[in-house]
This record gives sequence, C-alpha cells and structure tokens, in this order.
Amino acid sequence: MTAARTLALVLVGVLLIACRAPANPPAFSTGGRAAPTPAGAPITIGYLADTNGTSALIAAGMHLGTDLAVQQINGGGGINGRPVQVIYVDPQSDTAQATQLAEQLITQNNVDVLMGGVLSSECLAVQDLAARLKTIYLPTLGCAAEEFATRSCNRYAFRFQPVGRQTIAPLVEFIVRTYGKKWAMLYSDYEYGQSQLKAYGDELKKFGATITTPVGIPNNEPHLGPFVTRVPVDGSVNGVIINGLSAGDLYRASLALGQHRIIPGVQIVGNSGRDVYDGVYPDFLTGSVNAQTYISGSPPNNPYGEAYERAWHDMAETQPQWSKYFGGADRAMPFQGYPQYSTFNALKSAMVASHFSGRKDTEALLTALENVNLSLGPDAPGGAMMMNKQDHQGAQTVYVYRVSGPQQEELVASIPADQVPLFNTCHV
Repeated sequence: MTAARTLALVLVGVLLIACRAPANPPAFSTGGRAAPTPAGAPITIGYLADTNGTSALIAAGMHLGTDLAVQQINGGGGINGRPVQVIYVDPQSDTAQATQLAEQLITQNNVDVLMGGVLSSECLAVQDLAARLKTIYLPTLGCAAEEFATRSCNRYAFRFQPVGRQTIAPLVEFIVRTYGKKWAMLYSDYEYGQSQLKAYGDELKKFGATITTPVGIPNNEPHLGPFVTRVPVDGSVNGVIINGLSAGDLYRASLALGQHRIIPGVQIVGNSGRDVYDGVYPDFLTGSVNAQTYISGSPPNNPYGEAYERAWHDMAETQPQWSKYFGGADRAMPFQGYPQYSTFNALKSAMVASHFSGRKDTEALLTALENVNLSLGPDAPGGAMMMNKQDHQGAQTVYVYRVSGPQQEELVASIPADQVPLFNTCHV
C-alpha cells in the first residue's frame, strides 16, 4: 500500500469551520461590531488523533476541544485575518504510523504546525521528526512522559499541559501530610507509566515517603485481578496510587480495586476526573484524591469557565460521532477537551503575536510560543498558563481535589501556574 493511500485511508476529516458567532461569548469581543470574515489561504494544522482502544476517549476530546477553539477563532475573524483549518489523521496508537503520517502531513499536505498524538512513544518519535523537518509540534493530551521535556526537548516542540512532577508534586505533598508515607502504586509498564512511577518516587522521597509496593501492569492487560490484589490491605501501606495508567486501564483498575475489596481499605490517589467514569464516580471512589488543570467551578465565580462549559456542551451536542465515546453529549465532561482547547488557544495567541501567516513565519512563531503567558481569561478559562523557554515545557494552574460525591469534587489546594515546578534539566 502506498504512503499516500495509507494517509487517505486513515484521514478522519478536514475541518474548515464555517464562520459564525462564537459559542462562548466572552472568548472574542469585537466591541459590538460583526467580526470580519477570515479570508486568504488558511493556516493549516495537522493533528494526530488516535481513535483505537483506550485512546478513543482522548481522541474524542481532541476533536471536540480543538473544533470548539477553531469554531471560535474563525467566528472571531480567524488568525491575522486567515481562517484556520485542521487535518485529522489516525495513527491507531502505532509509533511507526504516527511518524509516517506526521511526515506526510508536513511534506505532502504542507501543514503549518503539527499537534496531537496520544502515546508517549508516538510523541517522542514525532518530536524528533519535527526538529528534523523544522516544523513546530505541540502535543495536547496524552504524551505525558517527562522525557519529552527532560531529555529530548528541542526548539520545535512545545507542551503546555503540565505533566509528571508538575502535577504530582502538589498532590504528593497533600497525600503525605494527610494520609502517610507508605504507598503502593499501579502503573502501566511502558514509557508513560514508568515515567510516572519515577516521578512519584522522586517526589515522595522529598517528604521521607516511599513506594513500597510498585505493581507494573502490561498495557491493555485484560485480567487485572492478579495485579490489583498485590496491593496490601493489612495496613502496611497508607494507600495506592493509580494515575500511572492510561485512561482505559485506569477505569478498569479502579473498578477492579472495588470488586476485589481493596478499597475502601486503602486510600486511592489518582482517580482521574468524572469523564473516565461516564460522568459519575463509583461510590467506592468517594474520598479519593487527584490533581488536574480544570475542575468545574474552580476558581469560584469564573465567568470564563462557565462560558467554556456552555460552549463545550453545545459542541458535544453537535458532534455525536465524538460525544458517543463519553456515553453521549450529556456525559461529555468539560475537562476531557480542556487541555486540547487551551493548547490551541495558546498557539493562537502566539500566532497573533508573531503575525503568523504560514510556514515562512516559523521562526517568529517559535519566539512567540516561548513567551506565551496567559492569565485566567477567555483563552485560558481554567487558569493561567505559561511556557518555560529553557525546555519548552509549559505550566498551568493545578487543582488538587477530593471526590465528595457521585458528581462532586471538593477543592483542597490550588497551585498557580507560576508556582508549578519546573524541570529545567534539558536545554532546547
């Protein structure tokens, strides 16, 4: 099969969103005047969105969150007067195919910027390709291995979603002070899970705490009983950390912990958001804690977050082909598309600042991306976000929360973006 035919077969769609009034009123204000219709050659984004297996939920969030940002951008006059166009492809969580499709998007489709990817192995490979082909690349959700910014960073790759110790550090401080110093951990035994295991171990050590029972689980392992039952229930650990798992495995592992009566005997850390559980936390997860960059209602009295959530639900209603992965539009949680939405808006802000009109302006866009610093507002409705010039790893406001009911979270700590830990071990 030819490379061109492969691309054609996996091409999910090309979206050039029609210009119309944005669904999120505070996002783009034109002072009461109608926004100009974007014209000219579009700014084109190539997007790797894996829709197979456990990646399907992330891909659904990629489409909904990105399409919402693009709809608002084009409805507000585009970027520097140009419309935005997204070309989605599906690598099927295969590293070789992700690299091949990314190269085709750059060399055949002539995209201006690459985005997306789910598995860390994909993103690390595409990161190298981006540097070789001198094309800017931004993962959005997934691709969470620290190595992207700690060992293999380069000037063409940027990640705005905080990962690893950036969210783990504030969470670890809370759990050690609240629950104790001895922990078990379930993690996927591949790049992402191993990276999370190390990050948790490093942060726990700072407080004299440790992971006494690490349990590596093969990716997509169908039988989790033999693994979750290795978590001690004799009081020798204070709890079990489970957010070293992919979204699908996290869901199945937490259910298995409940079925095997491991919980409520031990404290659960890393339950993920309600989106993983079809919008409703299982009863046995009440009291579990985690950290993420978007929680409904945080910070309080946030009109930007409220507007984003209304627009998110509207988008989910109009795209049932993607909201079905969440169990329907009414169960599509705003967090599931927030990293994609906020990353796209950060890219938009840099394109506006650099007067970007196409690949010829890549150097100016690189500089603008390095200087992104957004306050809570229309482009960052969940909280401030910023980029670190040294390693191109961004930071966003991080919220630590406790599950307090089937559809409720209790905020226990809020860490501003400028206080989120930096890596600073890699130089672009």
